[in-house]
Amino acid sequence: MQNLLYKSAIFNWLVSIPEQKLRFELVDALYGTPKSIFAATIAALSVVGIIFAMSDDAVFAWIFCAFLITGIGRTLAITLYRRSHHDIDDKAATALWERRALIGAWSFAGLVGFTGAYGVLAHPNGNIELLINCCVMGYIAGISSRNASRPIISIGQVSLTAFPFMIALWMRADLVHVVLAIFIGVLFLSIIVICRAVFDNIVSRHSAFRRIESIARRDALTDLWNRTALFEILENRLSDVPDSGDTVALILIDLDRFKDINDTFGHQTGDAVLKEVGERLRSVARPGDEVARVGGDEFVVVVVGKDAEQSRITAERVFAALANPFQVGINQHFCGASIGYAIAPRQGATLEALFRNADLALYEAKQAGRGQIVCHTFAISERYDRRVQLEHDLQFALQNGEMSLVYQPIVDPRSGRAICCEALLRWNHPRLGAISPIEFIPLAETTGLIVSIGSWVLHTACTEANQWPTDISVAVNLSALQFRRTTDLVSIVVDTLASTGLPARRLVLEITESILIEDSSAARAILERLRDHGVGISLDDFGTGFASLAYLNDFPFSKIKIDRKFSQAIDTSPRTAAIIGGIAKTTRDLHIELIAEGVETENQLERMFRFGIYAMQGFLFCRPLPADEVRKMIGGPIMSVVGRRTADQARMAADRRRKAAS
Repeated sequence: MQNLLYKSAIFNWLVSIPEQKLRFELVDALYGTPKSIFAATIAALSVVGIIFAMSDDAVFAWIFCAFLITGIGRTLAITLYRRSHHDIDDKAATALWERRALIGAWSFAGLVGFTGAYGVLAHPNGNIELLINCCVMGYIAGISSRNASRPIISIGQVSLTAFPFMIALWMRADLVHVVLAIFIGVLFLSIIVICRAVFDNIVSRHSAFRRIESIARRDALTDLWNRTALFEILENRLSDVPDSGDTVALILIDLDRFKDINDTFGHQTGDAVLKEVGERLRSVARPGDEVARVGGDEFVVVVVGKDAEQSRITAERVFAALANPFQVGINQHFCGASIGYAIAPRQGATLEALFRNADLALYEAKQAGRGQIVCHTFAISERYDRRVQLEHDLQFALQNGEMSLVYQPIVDPRSGRAICCEALLRWNHPRLGAISPIEFIPLAETTGLIVSIGSWVLHTACTEANQWPTDISVAVNLSALQFRRTTDLVSIVVDTLASTGLPARRLVLEITESILIEDSSAARAILERLRDHGVGISLDDFGTGFASLAYLNDFPFSKIKIDRKFSQAIDTSPRTAAIIGGIAKTTRDLHIELIAEGVETENQLERMFRFGIYAMQGFLFCRPLPADEVRKMIGGPIMSVVGRRTADQARMAADRRRKAAS
């Protein structure tokens, strides 16, 4: 029984088929040394021809023809193989060429074995036998070893050569020939051992190489392709586009709330979520699509299809798959994803352009509030290119004198005169013209340029305010970045006031709620120091934040600005009017000046005035003007005659209501 098991193991080893890539390489090696086949054929033909000439035995003539036909057949097989260039993944073709190599090798080996056996028996004890013995021994020892990479071929060659020759030697039954037969038997066993060692070494080296290749090309956590492998795959896919006509799309996936999961529940939970993401992406990908992990929580799906619609369908399937909760232990975690994808053009597609377009689409998805799917369009690229250009030009805008300030008065409707002017930044681009603050201010904050620009604005506004009447102050907006990055904002403000000579009471610094949210204790300390120096503090866009009423209690504000959307809705919304009335009463009780911005109609002015709001800003009074124009205007009344009449009527109506109430 053990003997049968041993024989079964040997047989399985002989016919074992390695994995496809290794098998292809081994078969390729069989056809990779045509010179040795050619040399063996010439040697066999030469020896058989010489023996025929020495013996004049017609059998050797037939043997010569058989060797010639076998040699021609093997040469043709090599030629056809080199011209075929079959695919490495074509299992059927690999098996066919392996069989052809086996037939050729076994046919040649069988002829050698037959020639040796015939020569020993038909022409004993002479030069012919000596020559044949040497050739057979040399073939067994040397030529067959070239096929050691495929044991079934190599062992078959040795067997077909050695067994007929050994039988013939045993049939001679003398000591010399028996010893020679035993020697060949030992050589046969040695070759088996050598073949096995060579084959095992090849397989183990290939396995080690494949493991190294896997480590180099696979993500260790998810076993998806890594960035390096993805680039290679994409390059190949894109190079095939002009010939195949396929559409190649790149889908970028960014997990929305993964950082929260990772930070709150730990890296083990985060890793479990990432593994599950990889599995879900594999499940929604079609055959032929490729999935990769290119960053911490960034994944990629490469979609290849006949039409662009398939990329949209796949993106939606990915989005739906990642919307479901991730079960880790007893907890469920909701992550979600933002997705951007781009489709490669049929001509001129490059890896860099495709990644750039998909990345821009992903950025748009995040900017839209996350949890979105965005397909790249030409308009997205145009916006990005403009943004990059503006970021670059903004670096030099200040030193090139492209920045300027305009001023919009804040008016007391009771007198019609300006009580303050807000300094507003403008950028006149030399090529693109006027750039909206809505567009360039966020860029200045992103690049950090807002710190230097803010210092310039503060100094320029204070310098200009010195030329106004002494009862008119100037309001300057501060960015959250100035609070974070400025070493000592208070010192900068105090030094600016000292250098320009503007009294602190005439400077109002406007801040938004974002400054207070980021670090409320630090912001409070800075604002209190500024107040102690006599600088006014105003909260801009009041009423739009999350905890504006709490800020009135916690921070030293001297002024509050109602957001313009309240002014716009006061005519049409009783709820808005009620809110404004409540804010007006609260600020009066706290002795905080209330300013209504965005006042554009006389009806809005009248309604605000009835609530006791005596500081207003908007197009009804004046649009933002350059310094020289506003300087001329603020010397006298700004409000129109109609506006003053409306204000007088509102004031008299308010007086009548007070008297009636008393």
